[in-house]
Amino acid sequence: MISDIKEVFEKINRDRFVVGLDVNDSFAQVSVCKIDSDNPSTLSITEGSEEYNIPLYMLKRRSDNTWLFGNEALEAEDEGVLVDNLFERARNKSTVRIDREEYLAKDVFLLFLKKVLLLFPVMVSPDKIVSLTITLKDANSDIIVMLQELPSLLKINPDILHFVTYEESFFYYMLYQPAELQNHNILLYDTSGENLRSYSLMRNFFKSPGVASVDVKEYSNFSSDAPIPYEKGEKDALFLNISTQLCNSTVYSGVYLIGQCFYNDWAVESLQYLCKGRKVFKGNNLFSKGACFAAKEKLSPSGKENKIKYIGNDRLKVTIGVETDDVPKEEIPLIEAGSQWFESIGRCELILKETDKINIYLSYIYNNYIARGEITLPGLNVSNNRITRVSIEVKMISEDTALFKVWDMGFGELYASTGKDWEQELKLEG
Repeated sequence: MISDIKEVFEKINRDRFVVGLDVNDSFAQVSVCKIDSDNPSTLSITEGSEEYNIPLYMLKRRSDNTWLFGNEALEAEDEGVLVDNLFERARNKSTVRIDREEYLAKDVFLLFLKKVLLLFPVMVSPDKIVSLTITLKDANSDIIVMLQELPSLLKINPDILHFVTYEESFFYYMLYQPAELQNHNILLYDTSGENLRSYSLMRNFFKSPGVASVDVKEYSNFSSDAPIPYEKGEKDALFLNISTQLCNSTVYSGVYLIGQCFYNDWAVESLQYLCKGRKVFKGNNLFSKGACFAAKEKLSPSGKENKIKYIGNDRLKVTIGVETDDVPKEEIPLIEAGSQWFESIGRCELILKETDKINIYLSYIYNNYIARGEITLPGLNVSNNRITRVSIEVKMISEDTALFKVWDMGFGELYASTGKDWEQELKLEG
């Protein structure tokens, strides 16, 4: 009987998936993995090929009002109005005019992502996705809010949606690589955008747990595609110079080369240099696979992060909490340092005795500095012996701004709630 139950649960787990979605200005890409596997696969738009990038095009075909996307939309350009630059248009809150109808670019972009995610085989239908992580080159609150509408289109639980930057996606990808690449610095070159970008994954194991960070540089003088007409050997020499400067200042045990640019035969001397004492890998799907690994960790932590923690620009450097009026005071952390700002939210309830003020504290991890302040609740009844229970929520609305929301809950049958609520923004120090 027990073995039968175990077999049922194992089958359920085999049929559940985590998904990583890479979205940038040029394309979208999807990697998927069963939750009991550490080997994600990337969706190819041509069966049997490594053509993973789905171009950001949409087209509404005039003959039957069907929406086409990706290469299919591009090939049918004569059958409707081709919409390009979808992500940029959506970020800019633009509209798109198609024949006589006008659409929000955001809605067209989200429809594109929905169609991309529904490209899965039947076995990976949305109801079998238990964790979905989107990775972005650059994230801000407006982009996050827009993408948070995606679960409703897919009819999936919004709580399974998470976000990571390219830097963090790189970190998660390396968490799952062989042991010989785990304890050293790793260099990544990305040519999927307009210009070359380098990502240096630096690991420090002198702390416990260790700390990982990613340093990013963009090279505006190195074009990933064709706009700059390089002389023969010039591009190779430029890349060699960039690599020499990076590798002379830091020891790397591995180098990853991402983008179609590296599949051409221009990098002769630079590749010879990079291969000396370092493992070099080419590919096009590291970020989507990294997002897939992140989805696994957010669903069910493997313990890999117990050894090393990632601290990046999207991670909070401060713990935000409130203090009780008790003697001695008790600190209640609401948002912990090290969490992603765009996923940071904390809640608690607090008893206030004859006061309309809530004491807050900010504890900074780098210099152990603690700042204290207070939130005032105008209109809250603070008469003699008045006890009030308040509900507090704090949420990051940008990299350096927290929003406090407070609700008057009253105090049982003794004191009824006034029904009042308050909001106050708090700017964090650098």
